[in-house]
Amino acid sequence: MAIGKTLLTTCTLMIIGFMTTTQPQNVVSLEIDVKSFGAVGDGITDDSLAVAQAWDAACSSTGQFKLSAGNFVVQPLSFSGPCKAPTVVVTVVGTLEAPPKNKWINNTDTWLNFQHIDNLVITGPGRFDGEGQSGWWDSCKQTKTCENNPTALGFHNCNGLNLTGVTSINSPKNHISINGCNGAIISNISITAPKESPNTDGIDISDSSGVHVTGGNIGTGDDCIAINGGSFNITVDGLFCGPGHGISVGSLGRNGATEIVSNVTVAGITFSDTQNGVRIKTVPGGSGSASLITFSNIQMRCVQHPIILSQFYCPHIDPTECKDNPPVVEISGVTFMDINGTSSTPDAIDINCSKNPKTCAGITLERINIQPINSSVKVASTCKNTQARIMGPVFPPVLCTQPSFIMMLLDLDYNKKTVHEIATN
Repeated sequence: MAIGKTLLTTCTLMIIGFMTTTQPQNVVSLEIDVKSFGAVGDGITDDSLAVAQAWDAACSSTGQFKLSAGNFVVQPLSFSGPCKAPTVVVTVVGTLEAPPKNKWINNTDTWLNFQHIDNLVITGPGRFDGEGQSGWWDSCKQTKTCENNPTALGFHNCNGLNLTGVTSINSPKNHISINGCNGAIISNISITAPKESPNTDGIDISDSSGVHVTGGNIGTGDDCIAINGGSFNITVDGLFCGPGHGISVGSLGRNGATEIVSNVTVAGITFSDTQNGVRIKTVPGGSGSASLITFSNIQMRCVQHPIILSQFYCPHIDPTECKDNPPVVEISGVTFMDINGTSSTPDAIDINCSKNPKTCAGITLERINIQPINSSVKVASTCKNTQARIMGPVFPPVLCTQPSFIMMLLDLDYNKKTVHEIATN
């Protein structure tokens, strides 16, 4: 009996061991790889069809899409939902590369467009290469506008978006557009374009709420982050910005539009060698409001214009046409707090409000210390048409006075002038 029990136990253990060793061989991966649909990834072959087919398969089944190692050239594509799985995971290991400008087939405003996909997760460490240097930027500089250039990555109506650990380089225009996306998290991403590349914003946010951008590095030829109309409850923190034009709320009110932004927190940011630091900009003739905005715990390193609040942003037009005419996008409840570092120009603090009564109120400057980058620069402040509240030491000192001129900052030079700062009486 003892021998029988021993043999039975031994056989049972062998069967269990056999099942254990053979089971993983029968497991089917849930990830749908673009290479399974014929994508080559050699940096030459057009892999558009294979990538599109792989997405359709993933969206209609497991919701797990993989761009494996390789360099996949794709024409403009649209990744549309809703998908079958409650969460869609896109794992980017290799590189998606746009074709050069002269080989684009579709006339579209976005290269890779993700739309109507809830709980979309896109994770790195791969990258997206927009090939902006292939002629897109040159056409911008010639025509003084980039309106016809495409955005690299567009996210429209993607609630619960989670974009993390990816890299975007050399977009034709802005790198990432977040539109109509509530509860989005963008974390630890890298966005890069040359300092002189026009209108290559890092992240543009519009008509969205509950967006949190945290960590990462953004260095481009325009705003690191632009927070536009219809944006509420936006948080940006732990970010390195530079080069570029800083972090902006606006511009708001272009072409007479009514736009509202509220409850914005920008904290723990380092700006290095940027044109601007923290900025609010509105366009005369527009309406709406920008309210409850806080910039805090900011480090400035060799920034041309560290703090700007202007209701006179008139891009790409003759500065003499930038008039203080109603209506006005109202600004209220703005705090600049714990901002330190260096300015490379005299214009360390510029608060330039409209003469129209009650359109610029509740401005607070608290514990600010902006020193010149070297002894050849003397920093100063400007404050017009508002009664700013000064708390704690603020340097350079801020004294609000009546306006003597309009200051505007141009993203692109006007009439080939070499300076970006123009003052008119």
